[in-house]
Amino acid sequence: MTNDKKYMNIPMTQELYDRTYCREMAKTIAKEELITGMTESQLACEIFAHAYVYNNFKYVPEIIRNTEFAKSAYRSTADGVDLEDNGDKFVRRIAYRIIWMMPAVA
Repeated sequence: MTNDKKYMNIPMTQELYDRTYCREMAKTIAKEELITGMTESQLACEIFAHAYVYNNFKYVPEIIRNTEFAKSAYRSTADGVDLEDNGDKFVRRIAYRIIWMMPAVA
């Protein structure tokens, strides 16, 4: 049995910090079946959430920014958006949706 699970990495760019851009990108990804098992909304939320963390990390208090957890989260977003078939765990999907609803700061 082979593992045919698809993966992709979207390099981090300033355009990803735009919800409309994320929606259009998600529409293309879904239409071309580059990633399956995720709705367009789930894709857009995940893409935007990575850009949101990347762009707003500078506003996190230094005491938190210097923790290994925070550093790991930032490195993960700086490397771009990693997508895979069927998406992330449910808890992360909830976090992405919450971030989607937050105001864009920068």
